[in-house]
Amino acid sequence: MKRFDVYIIIAVVAISGFLLAMFAMQPNDNQEVIISLKGEEYARIDMDGQEHVFEIETQLGYNKIIVDKDGVHIEEADCPDHDCVEVGTISKVGQSIICAPHYLVIEIVGSADADLDGMAI
Repeated sequence: MKRFDVYIIIAVVAISGFLLAMFAMQPNDNQEVIISLKGEEYARIDMDGQEHVFEIETQLGYNKIIVDKDGVHIEEADCPDHDCVEVGTISKVGQSIICAPHYLVIEIVGSADADLDGMAI
């Protein structure tokens, strides 16, 4: 390896570490959960620490979604692969859970009244 290669590797590691730190330090205030079915918004919930349970049953299938103080997760689903259940709990802005067979998307976003987000810094 040449000296220039070492500098490139150090730069990539430093930039990656900086981006990871920015994502980890992102504030958890003013977060909302958006649940979408077939591309249309089904529900929008503030992540206020209270437990909210959504049991969604459509012609495509059934999903039980829990929003609580720890984040959001799908507790039950009748899809064939259960990948959406295996994702576990999400709790940071930008994370999402997708149940493709049921056309269900759950994502965490910063609310509209948030003054500053991790990308504005």
